Amino acid sequence: MTREIKINNNLTRKKEIFTPVEPGKVKFYSCGPTTYDFAHIGNGRSFVVADLFHRVLKTFGYEVNFVRNYTDVDDKIINRARELNRDPIEHAAIFVKECEQDMLSLGMLPPTHTPKVSETMPEIIEMIEDIIKNDKAYVVDGEVFFNVPSFPSYGKLSKKDLDGLVAGQRVEVDKRKKHPSDFVLWKPAKPGEPAWDSPWGKGRPGWHIECSAMAKKFLGNTLDLHHGGVDLMFPHHENEIAQSEAANKCPFCNNWAHNEFLNFGSEKMSKSLGNVVKIRDFVEKYGGQVLRHVYLSVHYRARLEWSDEIIQRAIDEVKRIHEFVLEAMSYEAKGSYTSPEISSCIEKMMEELSNDFNSAGAMGHFFSLLRNVKAHKDELSSESLTQVKKTLEFVKDSLGLIHSDPVSVLKILKNLEQDTSSAGIDASAIEALIEERRLAKASKNWARADEIRKELAQKSIVLKDNPDGTSSWTVQG
Repeated sequence: MTREIKINNNLTRKKEIFTPVEPGKVKFYSCGPTTYDFAHIGNGRSFVVADLFHRVLKTFGYEVNFVRNYTDVDDKIINRARELNRDPIEHAAIFVKECEQDMLSLGMLPPTHTPKVSETMPEIIEMIEDIIKNDKAYVVDGEVFFNVPSFPSYGKLSKKDLDGLVAGQRVEVDKRKKHPSDFVLWKPAKPGEPAWDSPWGKGRPGWHIECSAMAKKFLGNTLDLHHGGVDLMFPHHENEIAQSEAANKCPFCNNWAHNEFLNFGSEKMSKSLGNVVKIRDFVEKYGGQVLRHVYLSVHYRARLEWSDEIIQRAIDEVKRIHEFVLEAMSYEAKGSYTSPEISSCIEKMMEELSNDFNSAGAMGHFFSLLRNVKAHKDELSSESLTQVKKTLEFVKDSLGLIHSDPVSVLKILKNLEQDTSSAGIDASAIEALIEERRLAKASKNWARADEIRKELAQKSIVLKDNPDGTSSWTVQG
């Protein structure tokens, strides 16, 4: 039995009840990375959001056929391989493996299929042939262009119109195109680049057609859910729709979900801006559990503002969760205590997750349970204890916020504390002052609370009060 879920569908710009074409079964595609370098934490947000969808749908009883691709044929790969005097396909294969390692470190479930462009060439060529046969594409000098005006509903996802697109052209348009917005499906081979035989001569596919072909190969003509970063909505996803519907003559995907950017200040994370933090580097210092926690602490459709504060808060909360997991193993039923925070926590979390995958809301209910259980750990009823264990399993399965080896997570965080200590910061003393400040606020001793904040500020410690009543801190550089 599946649970009803609502998804904010960007195709309609409405939150709608999710209804798969085949009841109980979900055909889900998420755009994967272009494997020319190590993935950065902006990429990681998209990875973990797709994993959240996958986990929640499975937890809610759906049978999920989840496809996430690897783009291993691309200009960026060719250029980087050329710099390193390496074969482009071999270069991409190296970073497919590196990306898989990063995803594993983030606690992600494996997709059902992980196709590569280089292994999908027959399907790509066949789809282009179908588009040409259906009078939606044309060939010029061995290059195949999609004829955008021949597809009247172009722009239905991004809500852009052709007149506006033409007016917005800032570069010189290829004079071989019938319309300025026409895009490439197949491009002729260039010396030293990977190429495949096709009816139009040796060449390689354009960027957009690959996802259409891989989705069709593993999910059929019509998908239930398609995900990617908001930056892919146009032109990539818009072009996917046009290609797929031109080839297959039926709707391509019924639900589109896009995660927002991860921002550094006012700028999105981007290699071109030079504000890149690699997943690998972050995980080596803080552990993958902290990075996953950062991502899920904010709704996927909200911009994630990267800061020391959000990292420190994630560290504190990951520590609290995994210390609680270990502590809960020793709990015994010694009384008759129960509470709504315990008995209804799973249901409340499911309500949040069924409301457009609201991971942040679900986490709020989980932390309420943690506080409640710790305050009454010596008087829990057997029913409450059973419910706590079920809740921990639910959090592990649906959100992936609990690592299967809590000790290893806490060891990484302990090493972080030692690093702070070696830098001349007495973490335990800071925590003691923060606790004193919490008690001062609870007793409405605002003067003492302000004094402590100022005292910490003089030590270059910046406090942030969190919605759950805790305070996190960072060292100001």
